[in-house]
Amino acid sequence: MEEIIDLHLDFYHSIKENDEVISTLRKENIKILDGFIRNIDLVRRYYQTVYQTNRDRIVLCGFNPGKLGAGKTGVPFLDFKSISQIFSDVRLNDQERSAQYMWSVINKIGIYKFYKNIYITNISWFGFTKEGNNLNYYQLPRNIRNLFTYSFIEEMKIVQPKVMIPLGREVESTLQTMVRSGDLTYPIATRLPHPFFSSIGSNTSSCMKDYLDTINFYL
Repeated sequence: MEEIIDLHLDFYHSIKENDEVISTLRKENIKILDGFIRNIDLVRRYYQTVYQTNRDRIVLCGFNPGKLGAGKTGVPFLDFKSISQIFSDVRLNDQERSAQYMWSVINKIGIYKFYKNIYITNISWFGFTKEGNNLNYYQLPRNIRNLFTYSFIEEMKIVQPKVMIPLGREVESTLQTMVRSGDLTYPIATRLPHPFFSSIGSNTSSCMKDYLDTINFYL
């Protein structure tokens, strides 16, 4: 699984050398979140620890990192508070709602069982901000949007998922488009609600049931 880290690291460096991308981002006042780059050693350690074997996995797939969670840590869907539960020497306690909800799903299933069978990722490994606010990959200017989803397709060739579960409507739409174009050849399950929506008080109980029922169906 560690080759996935190198894949996205190479992608980041290629983007930084792409004049069209840099010019478009600058013109639109869009910044790429760089937690993955700043914490590359932590990300590698995480992958070496939780994904010790390659196997057919259920893939939970989200949008892209947000500025308060994975955009800081570089680890898809996990904030520093969650990571500190895996590595006791991580002292940071920053938290974000989507990440805390996903961590609760992981704990409900069981950490060992979860990581043995499930892989978490995003359509875009890099998140974005515009004027300080989160921006999702599907809101990027059209001329560069597909560039930020290409490395995801390569990532899935490594993972070889047995089924992909989209977390949100836009992710479901993107995955279905990739299947129709022949870029993905893996089954796409019915979407689950995004973890942020699922974390909102009155939604939590029913969404957790949906998550557990769907995941357990494919285990």
